[in-house]
Amino acid sequence: MKIVRPPVLKSIPGMTEDLIAEYLTEYRWKGIAYLHYDQLRHRVPGKEKLDALWARIRFARVLSSQWVRCLGDVDSGILNATATIQKSCSIVDRLTSSAAETERYEKFDASDYLMDELKAAESIASSQLEGAATTSRVALEMIKVSRKPRDESEQMIMGNWRLMQHVSEPVSRPFDISELLNMHRVAVEGIDDAKYAPGQLRRDEDDVAVVDHEGNIIHTPPPASMLQGALQGLCTFINTSHETAEDETWLHPLVKACIIHFAIGYLHPFKDGNGRTARALFYWYMLKCGYTAFRYISISKLLKNASAQYVRAYLYTETDELDLTYFVNYQCDIVSRAVREYIDYIQQIIETRAELKQWLYESGIYADLNARQRDLATVALNQPGVLFTAAEVRDRMKVSENTARDDLKKLTALGLMQSMKEGKGNVYLSPKSLHELKKWSNRLAEPRSAQDW
Repeated sequence: MKIVRPPVLKSIPGMTEDLIAEYLTEYRWKGIAYLHYDQLRHRVPGKEKLDALWARIRFARVLSSQWVRCLGDVDSGILNATATIQKSCSIVDRLTSSAAETERYEKFDASDYLMDELKAAESIASSQLEGAATTSRVALEMIKVSRKPRDESEQMIMGNWRLMQHVSEPVSRPFDISELLNMHRVAVEGIDDAKYAPGQLRRDEDDVAVVDHEGNIIHTPPPASMLQGALQGLCTFINTSHETAEDETWLHPLVKACIIHFAIGYLHPFKDGNGRTARALFYWYMLKCGYTAFRYISISKLLKNASAQYVRAYLYTETDELDLTYFVNYQCDIVSRAVREYIDYIQQIIETRAELKQWLYESGIYADLNARQRDLATVALNQPGVLFTAAEVRDRMKVSENTARDDLKKLTALGLMQSMKEGKGNVYLSPKSLHELKKWSNRLAEPRSAQDW
């Protein structure tokens, strides 16, 4: 078989062999992240040398990239598959699918209840990322006891909770603009309708822009007049089965979910509440594609801890001719870390259950508890200093409210939880550690007021 050899590459003006060797050995072959010009300028001295190198890097990236048409005729982006992106896709496939969840939870009963605390984590962290000042502990207590929000921060969290419940039940019908508007309405209605305009696209007179903490405009979204076309293009992108394509249009669901996330943030279709809607749409798509573990995985918790990098990932993509690689690469790194935290949490539950079971045996309490009550004690120990209610236990353990109340009273009587007054009824406080639980079992406390918590 005869093949034609490619020609030997000749030098490119301005691109010396030394410069190529320096870039490859110092950055590319060392696994340095996908660098933006703003990052490269701190590594390559001299403007002329920097610009020559950047021109070739950019040219090579365009030639090796995949074209992504996610906004119809309004704009198109490119994407390169980095090692971080590929590794994250592998992690998600192995650890977050419905099959992986089924196998994982065969190790212990009451898995839904053991994991249910994590369902609130994304709602709380996403709101805090948007500026909600309520602490995670107070927000979790509000959700658990179904208390009415007392201020705008708590309203934001409750709205996000409703939204995450909404996207956790994806429907099979094609996604359209009306569903996007509905998501926004579910998230923000009743908080400050004049500020958010629930379920309504922004108008030109709304003058929407993204500003930094110093008030500087860092992103001006496309004109409102272009939104209908751009969002229709996004809906077409969402409804296209890229994961079954047999050509270069193939996309992994995680990569596609990240692009959808970016598109909403880039378009900023609403007066306010765009970030939480974008993140919720990311979850909606992952769950729709069968990655059921994302009911419990919080990306916002990590984004909140590095919000400047989150914003920078948007800006790198926008300022480099919509090279989506920057944003997708960053989000995939966040997702990988969030998945690892989730797996670690499950392992912690298994270890805690073993430690608790051993102590219950040694203390003689084990024989006094049924399997459900042992699970409830495990959950309480894995959620230190958190309030539990009979109604919550009823819903999550699938028992009657009387049975739930009896279980909580039984654990309290044995010193495994503490009872506290809340209105006309009681709520139940979990111990902060196994050490504190041991103290409680030896010295039972009188019921106290929730204000003392």
